[in-house]
Amino acid sequence: MSSLCRGDKGDTIKASYIHYFDQLKKSAAVGEITRRFSTNENTFTVGGSYAVDSLTLVKMKLNNHGTLGAVLQHEVIRKSLVTISSEFDTKALDKTPRFGVSLALKP
Repeated sequence: MSSLCRGDKGDTIKASYIHYFDQLKKSAAVGEITRRFSTNENTFTVGGSYAVDSLTLVKMKLNNHGTLGAVLQHEVIRKSLVTISSEFDTKALDKTPRFGVSLALKP
């Protein structure tokens, strides 16, 4: 599956591709190329996701600027999610990583 998107009032164009490794869509690999015309900058990102079980999902991504991101998402009750995320710069290990926690409750 692939897509092509335009954003930021035409300043950014993204092309992405996802490949599922199994029929249940438990594991996947993703690639994305982003072009920003105003800064003449390209970003290449690779990543993947894996469904640990029917309630838990793990995702990771790494781009050519050295940014590594990870997400752990768990469905605590039907349609309600707890998400823990982190991102850090692999080229500047002295910087503090960013962490986030989210709780999304749906009735």
